[in-house]
Amino acid sequence: MSRSTLTFLLKAVVSLGLLFFLFAEIDVAQLRRVLSSAHLSYLAVALLGYFSGQIICSLRWALLARPLGFTNPFKDFVIFYFIGMFFNLFAPSTIGGDIGRVFYLARGESEERAKGWNGSTGSALVSVIADRFIGFAVLAWIGAAALVVFSTYTLVPIIRYLTFALAAGFLFSWMLLPLFKRLLHRKKFLKGEKLLLGLEAYASNRQIIVQTIALSLIAHLIQAWMQILLGQALDVEIPWSYALIIYPLVGTFSALPISLNGIGLREGGYLFLLRQIDVSPEKAIAFGILWFAIVVLDSLVGGVVFIVRKSVRRSMIVSDIKDQAR
Repeated sequence: MSRSTLTFLLKAVVSLGLLFFLFAEIDVAQLRRVLSSAHLSYLAVALLGYFSGQIICSLRWALLARPLGFTNPFKDFVIFYFIGMFFNLFAPSTIGGDIGRVFYLARGESEERAKGWNGSTGSALVSVIADRFIGFAVLAWIGAAALVVFSTYTLVPIIRYLTFALAAGFLFSWMLLPLFKRLLHRKKFLKGEKLLLGLEAYASNRQIIVQTIALSLIAHLIQAWMQILLGQALDVEIPWSYALIIYPLVGTFSALPISLNGIGLREGGYLFLLRQIDVSPEKAIAFGILWFAIVVLDSLVGGVVFIVRKSVRRSMIVSDIKDQAR
C-alpha cells in the first residue's frame, strides 16, 4: 500500500469516526427537520457571497503572481482558482487544489507558453504559497483580534492561547522573512532560487503585500457575514461579534491535515462553539453541513469550467489537425 493511499485511508477513518461520534450525540430525525426547514433565500445569498469571496481571493493571487513574471489576464487566475477548488473536492486536503493551481499557472494557456513550462513551475509554486500564507495569516489575526475585543464570550483558555500563538507565529514569520532571505543568499541554496527571487520581488513591492492583506480582510469579512446568513437560514441569531470568532476558529481548525477536507472537524467545531451561545446541537451540526454544501456547490463551478475548457481545447486540436491535413 502506498503512502498516499494510507494517508487517505487514515484521514477517512478520522472523518468517519468524528461524524459517527457527532451523530451519536444528536437527534438525527431532528437534524433532518432542521435541514428541511432551512430558508433557501438566505442560503442563496450565502452562495453568492462565497462566490464573490473566491473572486476576491483570485485577485489576491493574481497580484502576488505579477511580480514573479506572470502576465496572464485576471480571468485566467479566476478560472485556475475555481478549478483548484474543484480539485479539492477529490483530494484529501486543500493541497490537491493548490497543486492544480501551480500546474495551470506554470503551464499556461496562452500562445507564448504553449511550448512548455518555461521554468515557471517554481515561481507558480511561490505565488500559491504566498497566497496561502497571507490568507491564513489574516484569518488568524481576525480571530485573535476578535477574541481580544469581544472578550465577554466564555471560551476555554486553550482556544484563546492557541489562536494567539498562531497569530503571533504568522507575524513573527513575516518579520523573519528578510533574515530567511539573507540566509538563502549566504548558503547559496540553489534549490531555493525561485523562493529567493519571490522573496526579493515581494520585498521590493510592499504595496502589493498591503493590497493582498486588504483583499484577504475583505474576503474573510464576507465569509464571516455568511455565518450570520447561515444562522438566519436556521432561525439562529448570531451576532457579528461572535461571527468574527467562530469563522476564523472553525476555518483554522478544519484546515488541520488530519481529516478529509475538514469533514468532521468542521461540524465538531461548530457544535462546540455554537453551544456557547445556546444553539441546539442539531442546528449546530446543520450549520456545518450547510457551510460545506455551499463550498461544494461553488467548487462545482470549477468543475464545469474544467470540462468546458477541456472540450474547447480538444476541439482546437482537432481543428488544427484538419487545417494541417488540407
